Amino acid sequence: MTIDQSGGSVRDASSYTEDHFLGNALHITQPRDGFRAGSDAVLLAAMISARAGESLLDVGCGVGTAGFCALNRLPDCRLWGIELQSELATLARLNAENNGFAEQARFVEADIGERASFRSETGPGDKAFLEAGFDHVFTNPPFYGKGRARVAKTETKTLAHIEGSVALPEWLQFCVARAKSKGTVTVIHRADRLGDILAALQKGCGRLKIVPLWPEAGQSAKRVIVQGIKGDKSPLELTRGLVLHEKDGSPTAAATAIARKGATLQSEM
Repeated sequence: MTIDQSGGSVRDASSYTEDHFLGNALHITQPRDGFRAGSDAVLLAAMISARAGESLLDVGCGVGTAGFCALNRLPDCRLWGIELQSELATLARLNAENNGFAEQARFVEADIGERASFRSETGPGDKAFLEAGFDHVFTNPPFYGKGRARVAKTETKTLAHIEGSVALPEWLQFCVARAKSKGTVTVIHRADRLGDILAALQKGCGRLKIVPLWPEAGQSAKRVIVQGIKGDKSPLELTRGLVLHEKDGSPTAAATAIARKGATLQSEM
């Protein structure tokens, strides 16, 4: 296997791994070194509920893992993804083909901080991409602000983990702007950024639902999922969340149902 990027560079098969998700239902090719999708993508997808024919948008989609986990459960929906890095966008398209989603998924290589990078793209209904509304927008943004983490060994991992020109509030405002009225906006992030997440989402969303992800019972949450509804005025809800591991380190039954069987988070809370 070779990956022919739009910029013309080619890497051979040894640069990539094929990883299995949802009990081997999905086979995802991703870089051996650098940013690698894992449980966060699966948990994010598990929070998405959609009806047949609705549109999904993954902002900062990487190799497409979260979107494909959602499509595996929602086969009658259509997926769009936005990714800054050419190599990852190329892999997302390859993964769509390899998992039978080529007709349902489209990936845009663009910088969400540069409107001009979307100029030739269209969204649902052939509207200009930045004017198109999506039924469900979800995202796993870079976890660290500038100067808050060490630069990684690879540029791919650095760009995925450390905020660039678009800080978290602006990233989330972009997501809210892409959602339809009454559409959902969902984010997974570090628990210590919850204040920033709520401040950003509350400007356009209501009925915010906070889902703490506990490493194990009795420990502080390190991850949190927040979902809001655009234009809604209902109050915030703090859910009981999800415990990921038993005391012996094994996954809980609820976490296993999500990771292996593609269960929804709502059904497990």
